[in-house]
Amino acid sequence: MIRTYDSNYRGECRSEMCEQIDAISWLQYNHPDRWPLIFHVPNETKANPQYMLRRQKEGVRPCVSDIIDFGPIRGAFEMKRLDRTKCKLPKEQKDFLSAVAGSGGFAAICYGFAEFCKAYADFLVFVKENS
Repeated sequence: MIRTYDSNYRGECRSEMCEQIDAISWLQYNHPDRWPLIFHVPNETKANPQYMLRRQKEGVRPCVSDIIDFGPIRGAFEMKRLDRTKCKLPKEQKDFLSAVAGSGGFAAICYGFAEFCKAYADFLVFVKENS
């Protein structure tokens, strides 16, 4: 199951990158015990076709979630802008999240930093209940 965290806010909002930076900073400060296994996969690079083909051969996958918690129970968090009408969720991102959930992990789409914090709290409950 892919969980969706959306405040239903509509209007001006920050970029996805700003939301993600806040989430990563918050994780580092508030969850230092989990921090060593939390990371971002920079898979949204734009470059010439030869470089992109090389990255593909190296195993770089498009549409991996923005924040991964690689603890014993995995968490995948796709960060989006606060206003969901100002961003897209490609099928490949849904497919990745579905694969995480299908393998016993926690998968979430988070519209904004505050919603990410709620998702991460639910993830920690999920980890406790499934450990």
